Amino acid sequence: MTSANIFDIKRFGINDGDGIRTVLFIKGCPLRCKWCQNPEGMAPDIRLWYGKGACVDCRGCEAVCAQNALNFDTQGLKINYDDCILCGKCIEACPTGALRFDAKKMTVTEAMREIEKDRVFYDGGGVTLSGGECTASPEFSLELLRACKTARVNTAIDTCLHVSPEILDTFAKAADMIIADIKLIDPDRHRKCTGVDNSLILDNIKRLAEKKSNVRLRVPLIPGYTADRENLEGIAAFIASLDADFPVQLLNFNPLCREKYCSLRQEYVFDLDQRMLSPEEMQERESIIVRHGLGTKI
Repeated sequence: MTSANIFDIKRFGINDGDGIRTVLFIKGCPLRCKWCQNPEGMAPDIRLWYGKGACVDCRGCEAVCAQNALNFDTQGLKINYDDCILCGKCIEACPTGALRFDAKKMTVTEAMREIEKDRVFYDGGGVTLSGGECTASPEFSLELLRACKTARVNTAIDTCLHVSPEILDTFAKAADMIIADIKLIDPDRHRKCTGVDNSLILDNIKRLAEKKSNVRLRVPLIPGYTADRENLEGIAAFIASLDADFPVQLLNFNPLCREKYCSLRQEYVFDLDQRMLSPEEMQERESIIVRHGLGTKI
């Protein structure tokens, strides 16, 4: 039976499409954005998750690990994912819940069971598949979208659009809305910040425009990376050149994922005092989009 690794289910979401939505986060992503809010969703496989804030340094997990995959140092617990066999003994030994698996393998039937719990709230809302990257698990995601359509539940996908045109076409037919990020217009800057250039992404946006698909484009405003005027001018000019009326949503920087990077022992590229853009700064960025004749939403 078709399944995928789901690392979160957010209920009552209001920023992931129209109305109140249930958002399923599917593991695995082809991009490596330096500012990713969900770094635990990058790897496709289920892994052990360490919540450093809940750890009391009892080291019971280290004592029960027969694979010697767990070791403590000055930063807390270090997990050797190559040696970890996901036996779960360390989770059972942890008295505070600092250890858990970072995802759960779910079938389409199980996912629909979770979706149906929220149906009463879906007046004008529905379900959004996010991640990670939902198009990286096409068999599961498409089957789930079709099951939602059969159940008359509105659907959207939140995607980076780094996917083959053929697979994108199937998603465009299966989902009621596509929410897509356009992060950087310069291919070299895009490659440095995400690990891939943006040629496939921009071509896919053009493809969706030609097919008159229902698309909402989002621009994450990341200080020092995407929020500069040159980038926004380029993005706005590109969108304005399309034969489509795609609304543009500007997303303010969110610095609240720092602890995730700490738990994963991955570099977090922002300083502790890095802040969100002020309302005035957001309005200034919006004016760039508006000058190109585009509709915006902050």
